[in-house]
Amino acid sequence: MRVKNLVALSSGLLGVCCLALSLSAKEVITCKSPDGKFALRCVYAESQPYNGDTAIVDTATHKIVLPLDPNWTLDRVKLVWSPDSQRVAYFAQKGAFNPSGATRVFFRRDSSFNEIALPDLPSPKLPTNATAGSDAGTSTRIEPIRWSGSRDLLLEKEWLNRASGRAALKITLGFDQQNQPSIRSAEQAKVSIIDYFLLLPPENFEGPPSEWLRMARGRDFFPCDRPEHNIDEKNGYMSCSGDGAQASFEVALFRYRDRRPLLALGKGEEPELNEPGLAYLQFFEMGANGKMQPVMRWLFPFPGGCDPESGYVNGDFRFDLPRTGKTIVIRAHKSGTILHKVTWNGEKFEKQK
Repeated sequence: MRVKNLVALSSGLLGVCCLALSLSAKEVITCKSPDGKFALRCVYAESQPYNGDTAIVDTATHKIVLPLDPNWTLDRVKLVWSPDSQRVAYFAQKGAFNPSGATRVFFRRDSSFNEIALPDLPSPKLPTNATAGSDAGTSTRIEPIRWSGSRDLLLEKEWLNRASGRAALKITLGFDQQNQPSIRSAEQAKVSIIDYFLLLPPENFEGPPSEWLRMARGRDFFPCDRPEHNIDEKNGYMSCSGDGAQASFEVALFRYRDRRPLLALGKGEEPELNEPGLAYLQFFEMGANGKMQPVMRWLFPFPGGCDPESGYVNGDFRFDLPRTGKTIVIRAHKSGTILHKVTWNGEKFEKQK
């Protein structure tokens, strides 16, 4: 990814005077095609509301080949290229609190791109207590995941309702030689850390968990260039930076031996302190009401001697949740020295010797 500052100068005649306006902006070049000839160009203002635009450009000349979104606001955006660079899917989320996003697909002809009209996509099966997709509290997101070969594109279509949860469908679109699309398969997505996160008690956050899911996604601005993402469904990990009211937090998914979920929720210091590391740790498991509930019993060997129901916290310690694996690290707050490593065995955490 390449980032640079731009200065755009515009002038106009006001009476006999010349009025010049100087606007500072950022330019990001990301998501290069496999053959290296094209990329995604994002330009946005350096101050709120970070308005800008996106386009596909020629990497050699920086000439705009295909304007994409003239009213883009800094948020999650990406191109997903086919291996032969002949087809590309574009996705942009507009605003962290506006998670709705659609996928557009283009085919390449020499140095130009033409949009492919996509068929109506099937919808995921919502939880029984959820409302229809047209409900004001339900948002729809259609995001490209990856190409399988040069003709099959995997998409995820998600419905998210702040009151009743989430449902997602994995859809494979196939494209023939004339670039006509058809639906090859559609499967309900497996339950993941996202679904369990949405079932956490809302009093643990400044706002519903669904809003913080949107923030976690939205702040993953340029995913093409990030080796680690805010949400890793495969490994059961997610993180989100805080704001003036909400401390930053991380969530890790563990499994009991019978496959029941156990969520570890770690939070940073109070937002105004802005210190790195997780100062607070609490565990949640599935309750009889279908929601994630605080674990009432001891299952974590913590030297601070805290109440497990209200969480583990001690000013002398900080926690590292695992992006992969089953081990939580306890560090000294001031020095960062590793004090303990505790590993999940399917029933409880055990301190490593």
